[in-house]
Amino acid sequence: MNKWNNADTTLLCAALCFLVAVGFKIIYPESILAEGFLFVTEAAMVGGIADWFAVTALFKKPLGFPFHTAILPHRRAEFVSASTQMVQKEFFSRRTIFKKVGNLQLLPLLTNYLEKDETRKFLLKTVFDVIKEKFSAIDKESLAKTLANKLRKEFCNIPASKLVDELFAWVRNSEKDTEIFLGLIKSFRTQAAKYETRQKLQKILEEYAEELMKSAGAFSILMAGLAKALNFVNFEEAAEIMQTQLLKLLDELLTDSPLQRQTLNECRVKIAELAESPEIRDLAGYLQVDLASEMPLETALENAMKNLEHQLTSVTLEEAPPVDEKALVPLQRNLGLLTVQILNDEYLRLINILKGDNAVKDAVNDFMHGLTARTALYAQPLVGTIAQTALAKLTEEQLNNLVYDKAEQDFVWIRMNGSIVGSVIGIVLFILLQIVS
Repeated sequence: MNKWNNADTTLLCAALCFLVAVGFKIIYPESILAEGFLFVTEAAMVGGIADWFAVTALFKKPLGFPFHTAILPHRRAEFVSASTQMVQKEFFSRRTIFKKVGNLQLLPLLTNYLEKDETRKFLLKTVFDVIKEKFSAIDKESLAKTLANKLRKEFCNIPASKLVDELFAWVRNSEKDTEIFLGLIKSFRTQAAKYETRQKLQKILEEYAEELMKSAGAFSILMAGLAKALNFVNFEEAAEIMQTQLLKLLDELLTDSPLQRQTLNECRVKIAELAESPEIRDLAGYLQVDLASEMPLETALENAMKNLEHQLTSVTLEEAPPVDEKALVPLQRNLGLLTVQILNDEYLRLINILKGDNAVKDAVNDFMHGLTARTALYAQPLVGTIAQTALAKLTEEQLNNLVYDKAEQDFVWIRMNGSIVGSVIGIVLFILLQIVS
């Protein structure tokens, strides 16, 4: 405000012209031109001084004049309040904010940001680190005990009869009975084909013959001794024949034959009768209780959780297989690799949804626009507070310069227009006065 400007130059020129006009008037007192020149320069100088006074009075006391001057410093509080209201209501109005935010293309910016490899690594690493931290913080011993108690309770709450019925129903419906039957027959055949089995059969025959000899009469003993001496009775050969016939029978049971079907049906009938027997159901109840109490569930669950923790914490994000954009990579059996791969796959699926699903795109756009606009609205009072605080801290001189600098050219032209308009009005008035006189 204290710098010399064009308005000051114009006022100075008007004053100098006035002094020249006064000189001409003294030298040529009767000259109408000298009189007119003096009249015009006087009006120009008065108009310039009046506008200088008006502009200066806005900011300080011109020539120390105390009445209704220094308006801005005196009205400082009102100015600060009005400026704050203008910033809040005009520059950051609800309509302005929503209009500006509505013109922003936020979703493409978000999608482009998420597609960057460094963004993907940062976000996935953050999520993966949180998962590892939370899993490591679990009290595995306490959790294992809690889970074990719940499992035992749930297992014991199941009626033993229901377990028996479901077990036999599962065996029947899944044809596991056939599988078990064939497995047993194969095991029997393997044992029957051994040489030791033939020797056991021979021993059984010999023992049986000896038992008969003890209870037989003298003639029977004589005939048996004669038969053995003449080799009419060969226990080794008899055992071999029995083994051969047994193997044939087992082979027939292993093939789809009437004998196999008949035997299976008989087994199924007997199993069904066995399942309905009270003894089996009571036995199942005892086994259920013993199994629930004896199973080392706490140790198994705790070891399982520790193993999972080791798998999870021993893997880093970089060790995961690369993301296949055409098909998901087959899942790994390691929990850490599996977790990272799932995160990668889901991250890629999220980006594809944001780029291709119109419904999701519209929903995300609406959410982001609403969130951004409401965030800006919540910041509206803060902006006003910041403006008010900043303006309140300014000194009178700083406040004057702040306002003056924003409209300096306008203030200069107001003052220049005072001299120009004054001179024009002076010319018009002088001409009118001459016409009237």
